[in-house]
Amino acid sequence: MHAIRPVLSLVLAVWFLQLSGGMLSVVTPIGLSEMGTSSIGVGIVAGLHAAGFMAGAYYAPILIGEIGNIRVFAAGAALTAVGAISQGLWTSEIGWALVRFIQGATFAGMFAAAEAWLGRVTPQQHRGNVLGVYNVAAKAALLSGPLIVVGMTPLDPKVYLWCGLFLAAALVPVCLTRRQEPPKIVSDRLPISRLLKISPSASAGVFIAGLVNSGTLALLPVFAATLASDGNALATAGIAYSVANIGGLLSQWPAGLISDRMDRRNVIAFMALISGGATLALFLLAGSISTLAVYLLLFVWGAGSLSFYGVCVAHGVDRVSDEDMTAMMSMLLIVWALGSVVGPIVAGLIMRSPIGASGLFAFSTACLFVLFVIMLIRRIERAPVPDEEQSNWQPNLPAGLPGGDLDPRT
Repeated sequence: MHAIRPVLSLVLAVWFLQLSGGMLSVVTPIGLSEMGTSSIGVGIVAGLHAAGFMAGAYYAPILIGEIGNIRVFAAGAALTAVGAISQGLWTSEIGWALVRFIQGATFAGMFAAAEAWLGRVTPQQHRGNVLGVYNVAAKAALLSGPLIVVGMTPLDPKVYLWCGLFLAAALVPVCLTRRQEPPKIVSDRLPISRLLKISPSASAGVFIAGLVNSGTLALLPVFAATLASDGNALATAGIAYSVANIGGLLSQWPAGLISDRMDRRNVIAFMALISGGATLALFLLAGSISTLAVYLLLFVWGAGSLSFYGVCVAHGVDRVSDEDMTAMMSMLLIVWALGSVVGPIVAGLIMRSPIGASGLFAFSTACLFVLFVIMLIRRIERAPVPDEEQSNWQPNLPAGLPGGDLDPRT
């Protein structure tokens, strides 16, 4: 607890941030569907959100270096709150698309500000413990957010007022903290060509993580709405979204710790295989099994697919020098965001095809099996990192991109 106290305000702020993010991740696609938007349109809006996140991730280090962590976080929370409230007042597809792009950028800026601050003020010997508390708190809030909207309707302005309320609350602990923010430093960038040379496995893994996870989570509420026999689409979508993320939360630590004891590419391949098997079953059986069975398969999918990003990052860290580590992690996040732009659009197109809503899982299955094959090929082509040179895994999930989910970093 002594190590947590200096960053407690950051943990609390991100907790409020993710409550709002979890709500927006469910109500936005369901709300768009209520407006009559097709699955392609929902996917495009989710892709724009990811594009905003990618832009925010790229420019956030520059802004933090110029105006500081507190100002970047505060401005981001205020703009995101304005956008959330405007969604309740302005039920327009074009308007929501614009708002979600801006929210993607502001969420990226807020997470970059909070996590850069967290990493630089936490002593090395306590960093694993502090990151564990931070990640669990952020993920728990992300899971709780969709449950808050159960019983509400997706276009009810009250839903978006609650989002704005939580975002405004996130400002308080950061703006009132007595802790000194870190000095302003602008980080160097790592060219993507060098990233691909250093670790093609990590690059491919984080791109497919963005492709699959953002594409599936963005359209999952639309699919879940087709299962709502009682007409409460928002409740069904919220439960489906939370169940998948609970699977990812519970498997994160075991997968990471196991990857410390063997070639991480084997762990990534296994996780891709089990999650791909779950989505294959959903594609083939979703129309003939119970909703409870669908939830169970989503849990298995989340346990595999929502956790391998962190193992991919750890694999990249194993192969990079200390001076390039921060720049590499930033570039991996941008590669993940690029996948998050493409994933929802492709998933929406497939759901709009004759395959139907279950086509979402055909898309996920194909991507995950491709990842499985890539890891096996790379395992043959390049020897694993020796045990004495392998860094210890630390929690690193995609969750700053609510509604796409997951900035891999939470």
